[in-house]
Amino acid sequence: QCEDWSTIFVMYFDNSAERKRNDENLSKELQKQISRCTFKGHVVIGVVTDSSRRSFKPSSSQSGILPYGLHSNALVTDSIVEPYATIYNNTIISNSFIGSHATVTNCGTISSSSDYPFEDSMDIHLGPEAGGSRKVNVTPESTLVDVCSYMRISNFGKLRRISAAEAKRLPFNIILGKLHFTSIVSNLYLAPSAMIESCSSISNSILLPCASIRNSTATASYLQWDCSISDNSTVSNTILMECSTIGPHSVVASTVLGPDSHVSCGEIHCSLIGPNTNSHHQSLLISALWPMGRGNVGYGSNIGSNHTGRIPDQECTIGEGIFWGLGCVIKFPVDLSRAFYSVVAAGIQLPPQRCSMPFCLIMEGSSSKKDDNEVLGRNEIVPGWILKSSPYTIVRSEVKFKNRRKAKRHGFYCGWMIIRPTIVDSCVEARNLLKAVAKKQDQVGADLVYTESQLPQLGSNYMTERGRKLGIDTYTNLILRYVLQGLLQQVILLQANGKVKSRNELKNRLEALLQKPSSNKMIAVTTHDKASWPLMPWEEELNDLESLWDHQRSILQLEIPYIAVGGEASIFTHLKVLLGKLVSLEQSHAAQVYKSKQRDDLRGTSIIPDYRSVHTMAEDDDVIKLTNTRTKDTVERVTDVLRFYDGLELDHERRSRL
Repeated sequence: QCEDWSTIFVMYFDNSAERKRNDENLSKELQKQISRCTFKGHVVIGVVTDSSRRSFKPSSSQSGILPYGLHSNALVTDSIVEPYATIYNNTIISNSFIGSHATVTNCGTISSSSDYPFEDSMDIHLGPEAGGSRKVNVTPESTLVDVCSYMRISNFGKLRRISAAEAKRLPFNIILGKLHFTSIVSNLYLAPSAMIESCSSISNSILLPCASIRNSTATASYLQWDCSISDNSTVSNTILMECSTIGPHSVVASTVLGPDSHVSCGEIHCSLIGPNTNSHHQSLLISALWPMGRGNVGYGSNIGSNHTGRIPDQECTIGEGIFWGLGCVIKFPVDLSRAFYSVVAAGIQLPPQRCSMPFCLIMEGSSSKKDDNEVLGRNEIVPGWILKSSPYTIVRSEVKFKNRRKAKRHGFYCGWMIIRPTIVDSCVEARNLLKAVAKKQDQVGADLVYTESQLPQLGSNYMTERGRKLGIDTYTNLILRYVLQGLLQQVILLQANGKVKSRNELKNRLEALLQKPSSNKMIAVTTHDKASWPLMPWEEELNDLESLWDHQRSILQLEIPYIAVGGEASIFTHLKVLLGKLVSLEQSHAAQVYKSKQRDDLRGTSIIPDYRSVHTMAEDDDVIKLTNTRTKDTVERVTDVLRFYDGLELDHERRSRL
């Protein structure tokens, strides 16, 4: 049905020589491909002809389900429908372009509203919910590098906002994918292979290929490649970066969700979430700036006490790899941006603070300290606890991040290593601070405690003398493993290039290898007096082997001053000692990784029936096997290097006798 057929046009693809005129009779095709529809306004209807049908191969989603064409649509107005599109049983289709091979079935109202400027860029307000905000401009293909640059967290990436003149205005819906059983659709771009199904309302949203929304509501949302929103979730003013998911039963608003991140059953508002971040349980995350991500939010975590009773204008900055334990309560403002890979234990109430101890554990204060007014009501912090008591976590995380990194278009910046120059420099700084703070104390002994008055980097927590010593030891071991692995790599290269033929030549090359670098490659660490963001991983310039060695050598010379080149014999002696130290550190690390997993096994078998039969024990664990393999490889490489150098030594002695 149509009131004015002069505004209805027919489109068809046909290269047949038989049909030379545009006014050829298409009545048979129209009868087959259009039925029970009402048209109004200007409509272009795509028709499949005999010749084009012979050259067309239907997709698996089209063949055998519904015929292409328009059938049982109450009203189609001011729209373009290309041939091979399947439009079936919809109430209203208005201001829409529906491409070939798209399917639109059993929907309510599909329209395009001019009241909302539907463009390929939008502003997202991060941080404070009120009283100001951190407004960031994003496009459907934005990366975390772009977002962090826009927010001045990073100096790398796109800094400028997309202007109104540059933004591409979308005056009508563009539907190239599959749209099924959705009540209200307004201002939509649906790319090929993207799908929307069984949703109550979708508006002002862009879905790139292979993205999907099921049984949810989305407003002003960008979904990049292979993203999904599912199962009774509500999303608004949010960009989902590649391979990220929301659902089931999640509420996400004004958020940048980084690649390979997952939110289920939780609530997130005004937050920047980095890559490989997981919130799989019922939890709350408000006004959180977590650009490096790679963390986990436990069940019942309330990271959202952003309201002072006056206005919800507080926020939280979170460092890479932070683990929020079950039921923790975080009172804003909090800055853990430099507390890399730390754990906030279950049930902790964390007061406002700035803490910058990497790999630390923040747990409930000891009952034995309750009579100490200095620590009353404080949590206890153990610097470096992860490195000592749970190194399995770090090794497993390295494997996990590598295996779960599916976002190919973000791969150029998401594959950074955990143990890298920025992390090592933070450990150097923390270790040196822990050493220095003891010199300021008049009191000594195991009962000695430290607070932020002695060491501001502790935050609003206290540290015991035992915790201080543990932090010094664990940070030092990590630092030495980092620099000695670099040393081993360099001496292997000396051996591999085939240029070392004699002991004297080896001595000269080792001296050149260990000489002070032309510039200090240690990354500048800002003082705790001024809040600032750490260096983002993609900003590090120490990516090539030579620059990395300069950094490692700078630290090596500070850690082991006697490495300075001396007599002829000392350089070989020092090298053997250092490589022997590396072997000892790697073996100790492997033992600690095993012990941290075995501790869980021993506890489990003593409590749970048949625990051993249904759990992977430490000796069979893939992470343990990987650690042992790496350690064995280090030992073998050190042995080969020392054997090679011993051979040069023997050759030198023979020549000396001659």
